[in-house]
Amino acid sequence: MDKLLYTAVSGANRVMAAQALKANNLSNVDTAGFRADLERVQALAVSETRVMSQLGSAGVSGKAGELAPTGRTLDLAVRERGLFTLMTRQGEAYSRAGHLELDPQGQLVQGGLPVAGLDGPLVLPEYRELFVGDDGTISVIPAEGGVIEEVGRLKLVNPEMAQMRKGLDGLLRPADGVPLVADDQVTVVSGFLEGSNVDAVQELVASMDLSRQFEVQIKLMKSAESLAKAGNRLLNDV
Repeated sequence: MDKLLYTAVSGANRVMAAQALKANNLSNVDTAGFRADLERVQALAVSETRVMSQLGSAGVSGKAGELAPTGRTLDLAVRERGLFTLMTRQGEAYSRAGHLELDPQGQLVQGGLPVAGLDGPLVLPEYRELFVGDDGTISVIPAEGGVIEEVGRLKLVNPEMAQMRKGLDGLLRPADGVPLVADDQVTVVSGFLEGSNVDAVQELVASMDLSRQFEVQIKLMKSAESLAKAGNRLLNDV
């Protein structure tokens, strides 16, 4: 009975963790640039006779989301593979979200974090018109007019998504912690935002399946309790 109860509790804990992951994916189905979290179940030995099933991170989905036109020049989407580079207090972090803005100092930011260029943060001068090339090059026509001037280029990277891990801030970082190098092959398109790559139907079906699994684990716990009570009655009758 003890082994049955332990197995049921371990399974129920794993299912609850998986349900939380699926719920987070579903809650971000409309979040621009969101990457769906993947799950991996692994066995964790806690004693010579006990093994607990544990939900581990299998990284994030590399599938591209749908592109939605916005008509805004600083709304950018990465074509196919690649990531934007952001600068945080802990170092570089990476994202597919491309809703870029200018702070009061003219610095390019995304979600309040500086956007990294090839040579550091990107600070734009006052301009009359702004252009973003396919390779991430940012050019402007100065406020006073004149010829087009190149003011910087986005740092675009292209890691293997299996090597990336998502932090609590929703940003991606390499599992080994080493900053990524820029990749000239990554391209962007201006005037579009990439939607979430969460498959809502698939996540919903998986959540329903997990709910049924949880019910099974609860029934096993009740069975273990009934067996334990029956065993105690037999001992009391002896």
